[in-house]
Amino acid sequence: MHYFSHFRQAIAAGVIGFLLTLIASSVLWYIDNQKVRASLQNELMSLQREVGKEVRAHVFGLTWIARQHADTPNRTGDSWLNEGEIIQTYYPNFSALLWVNERGTIEAAYPSDLAKDIVGTSFADQTGQSLESIRHNSRHLIQAGAIKNNPLDILIITPHLATQPKGYYVAILNSEQLLHATLATYLADGSMFQIRSSDNKVLFDFAGQNKHYDAWRATSTVHSFEQELHFELWPSPERLSEMRSHLPLLVLLAGLSATGLMTASLYVLGVSRVRAQELADTNIDLYIEIEERERVEKRMAYLASHDLLTGLANRHALNEHLEKALKGCNCSDKRVGALIIDLDNFKDVNDALGHTLGDELLKSVAKRLAELQPESGLLARLGGDEFAMTVVNIPSVSALEHLAENVLEALNKQFYIEDYELFVSGSIGLAINQASDEEPDDLMRNADTALYRAKELGRSVYHVYSHKLHEELNARIELVKRLREAVENEHLSVYYQPKIDMASRRIVGLEALVRWIDEDGSIIGPDEFIPVAEDTGLIIPISNFVLKTACTQLKRWHDMGMSDLQLSVNLSGKQLQSPDLMDYILSVIDETGIPSHLLELELTEQVFIENIKSHTNFMHALREEGVTLAIDDFGVGYSSLSYLKHFPVNVLKIDRSFVQDLPDDKDDATITQTIINLANSLDLELVAEGVETEEQVSFLTERGCIIGQGFLFSRPIPSSEMTELLTRYEGLVPIQIIS
Repeated sequence: MHYFSHFRQAIAAGVIGFLLTLIASSVLWYIDNQKVRASLQNELMSLQREVGKEVRAHVFGLTWIARQHADTPNRTGDSWLNEGEIIQTYYPNFSALLWVNERGTIEAAYPSDLAKDIVGTSFADQTGQSLESIRHNSRHLIQAGAIKNNPLDILIITPHLATQPKGYYVAILNSEQLLHATLATYLADGSMFQIRSSDNKVLFDFAGQNKHYDAWRATSTVHSFEQELHFELWPSPERLSEMRSHLPLLVLLAGLSATGLMTASLYVLGVSRVRAQELADTNIDLYIEIEERERVEKRMAYLASHDLLTGLANRHALNEHLEKALKGCNCSDKRVGALIIDLDNFKDVNDALGHTLGDELLKSVAKRLAELQPESGLLARLGGDEFAMTVVNIPSVSALEHLAENVLEALNKQFYIEDYELFVSGSIGLAINQASDEEPDDLMRNADTALYRAKELGRSVYHVYSHKLHEELNARIELVKRLREAVENEHLSVYYQPKIDMASRRIVGLEALVRWIDEDGSIIGPDEFIPVAEDTGLIIPISNFVLKTACTQLKRWHDMGMSDLQLSVNLSGKQLQSPDLMDYILSVIDETGIPSHLLELELTEQVFIENIKSHTNFMHALREEGVTLAIDDFGVGYSSLSYLKHFPVNVLKIDRSFVQDLPDDKDDATITQTIINLANSLDLELVAEGVETEEQVSFLTERGCIIGQGFLFSRPIPSSEMTELLTRYEGLVPIQIIS
């Protein structure tokens, strides 16, 4: 006993401490359980409030929609359903929208698959609910009845009974979808939720496990449509563990600690555990950061060498590939070839159907080209609607030509994009390395030059690069440069060719023709620079210059007493695309003071046909101002009689190709006679171009074509020489004049 007396206080303290620890731990455990239950109940009530808010938001949303629609003038009862897709965008939990007339008949529904089943039926038959008790400016929630998709679906009704058309705006609220969306936002991780009816039938289940259902279930009762709904929430084991306080356990452990050493040991152990967890968390964060950085670096490396839309190699990757391929070819007699493929009229697809569908078309083209790409080369997208294909180790350009033919054949097959059947074609430029030290940029530039020529030749063709093509392109670039300088420095001149009454040999009019006088005094013919001017847009300032210069000169001749002299000026197709052309022509007429009926504007048949509607309006406007219109080079273009009927044309000019072999060529004679008969029948004036012999004059005048122009009478000459011709012979051309 004496032995134990040394431990009496320790034993008593141990017993008392043990009892106090048990009591304190039990009390804390009970309090902790109550807090957990209260927290679960609060979470359930908060969730119930959020569900209520979502329901009210949809009720107010339908009410707002109904009021907006009711205020719309000339509305029909079901016209608001045309915006069904937009409404569902803002209120995705509306599974369907109905318009019910004041008699209780469902007149319309959205979406259409629901409409075919219920439109024309009685709302009461579908739902078991009558609308007679619903009054204007009220909102009602009722059961969905037969049209529900799940047991919790409800109907939101907003009546409009004040003005016609009267009826009810009805929305089917997908309660299950609404609950899923609300729970995804507001339900805590690890919490389980379900809704039961009064007969214990589960109406909605959002629970992964039921382990703590009986012990920890929080319940809230909601009365809805004469039935009780029980909202129930309980935690998962992990969630419950997180919600519990560690205080009771710590108190128990602390009370059971017999000595300060045990307490210190436990403290050190706890500190070491915390530090170990922090170290582990730090290591995990570090590993995640390293993995994310590696993923980003890989993504950046991929994007640096690939096209984002199609997944093909991009221009940078193509250059690297060509650089390696060209270096490899230095050691052998094999070549590297490149194709640049440009889709014809791809812009039309984008403009007509949108860029999204255009992107899908580019993806389909990329897949089709990938099937043709040789393994030794690389398929790349250069940007826009341009692709490139390379072939390595080929003996000659024939391998490229064979590949190009296969590509054109593949592109000519239709593409099915969504609900559209699309047809595209391609223009292809081919190039093969010419020297061992050739750079990738040289090869691609050559292929691009060949592509330019292919597009000039038309659609769905390919062209092979050659040195001659390169020289032609350089010459064209130099010509464009010189032409631009000539326009800016006014090195252009207007020449005039007379139109002759071939019976009296009197000059009745003039045609203004542009000539380019080079710095050395030589004259560059229009056949050489006019096509370039058309392509570059320089034709507009050139044509404007000719019109103004010629009208100014015509005014001088009128002032000299030749007041009946008429002037013809050619218009280009580019000019007709300018919205200010009409104003410019009228301003020139006003500025120069010439009579508008003595100005004749000539257009080719092709220009007439292009964009018929806008050109017709333009020409009628000119005719109203008194300006005369002529079809130049008639017979070599479309030669459609329909536009002669609709266009306000005054003059037909028979093309020189039909006149030059008269009267010996029987076909030309027949065609010319037909054109003359046509003009006489339509009461149109005639001018024969390219008259060079007296036999042609006799043939034409005998058949009723009196007016002609050509080298027989005069070549195009400057204004000074034309003035001398007009004044010396008083408007007569008695002999052939060569200038």
